Amino acid sequence: MNACTSPASQQHCTRLLLVDTEGLFVDDVGGTLRAHEGFAVVAVTRSIEDAHECAARHTPDVIVIGWGEGSRAFVHATLAGRSDGQPDPLVVIVLRRGITSVPGLTSLSLLPNVAVLMQDQFDRLLHRHGPSKPAERAH
Repeated sequence: MNACTSPASQQHCTRLLLVDTEGLFVDDVGGTLRAHEGFAVVAVTRSIEDAHECAARHTPDVIVIGWGEGSRAFVHATLAGRSDGQPDPLVVIVLRRGITSVPGLTSLSLLPNVAVLMQDQFDRLLHRHGPSKPAERAH
C-alpha cells in the first residue's frame, strides 16, 4: 500500500493525518480515531518525508504526530508552508508514555494551531468525546 493512500473520502468529518515515525501510537490511537463517526483518517505515514507529501495531497484538518526525530522540522514546515485560501491544520503533538518534558517543546507548543499532549491525555480525550461507530465485524 502506498504510504499516502487514503480511504474513501468522508464528508462532514474532521480529516486527520497520522504521522508516527517512532511507532508510538498508530495502532492504538489510529484504531480509536477510526472508530469515531466525526473523524476520517485520510492518511497514515511512518516517515516525515511521506508526511509532507500526504499533508500537501490530503489537506487534513488535523495532523496528529508522534514526537520523534524530524517532528520539530515537520511542524515548523507545516506552519510556514500554509497557503492562502487553505484552512490551517491543527497540529497535535503526542508524547510517548512516560515522557513529560522535551527541551524546546514548550516554545513549539506556544505557536498557533499547535497542541502538545501526552499519549495518556490523548487517549482519555478520544474516549471522552464523540460518538463511536458500531463495531465492525471481521469476515
